[in-house]
Formats: sequence, C-alpha cells, structure tokens
Amino acid sequence: MTMPAVPPHQPPFAPPSPPRVDPTTNGTAIASVIVGPIALLNAAFVPVPFIGFIAVFVAFPLTVSAIILGHLGLRTAQRYSAGRVMAVLGLVFGYLALGVILATVTLFFSQFLFIRTPITG
Repeated sequence: MTMPAVPPHQPPFAPPSPPRVDPTTNGTAIASVIVGPIALLNAAFVPVPFIGFIAVFVAFPLTVSAIILGHLGLRTAQRYSAGRVMAVLGLVFGYLALGVILATVTLFFSQFLFIRTPITG
C-alpha cells in the first residue's frame, strides 16, 4: 500500500500554532484579589494574644505577596488594559493588612517603653 504523494508546494503537516494569550484576563490581578483578603483576614488575628504570634508569621508573607502581585497586576493591566480594578482591589487589601500588622506590632512593642520599674531602696 502506497501513500498518495504530497504536492511539492504543500508542507507535509501544519506548523504548530503559537500559544494563544488571552488579553481579557490578568492572572496576577486575580491572584492579588484572592491573596489580599486572605492576608487581611489573617492580619485581623494578629492582635489576638496567643493566636497572633502565629498569625503574624502567616499574614506577613501573604501581605507582601498580595502587594507584589497587585503591582505586577497593575503593570499587566497597563499593557493589556484588563484587570486594573482587581489589581487595585488586591493592593488595597494588601496595604490594609500591612497597616494592621504594623499597628499591632508597634503597639505591642510600645508597651515595653512605658513600663516603669519601681525604685525601692
């Protein structure tokens, strides 16, 4: 059994098509809007006495990643004009979480500045 001859002007197979980039979605903005509220929720537990010590180690990396993803999402939104609102929302959640963490840590360490030991003698 023989194969029919391929005409000389036609390639034997179609070349692979380039990967399709969908400019209507912004993955980093979506990730920022997902991680941001999770970071804010974890930051809400930082002021709680015993849970807060563990929550600060979970909330701070989530907060930093939400802020980084939000800024990357803004850059992608400028390029493809998609997902700007989600990137800004992720940034708002990230900066709010950072504010809660920094305020709690500042208040915690400021308590040690105002402790006065009684002088006996």
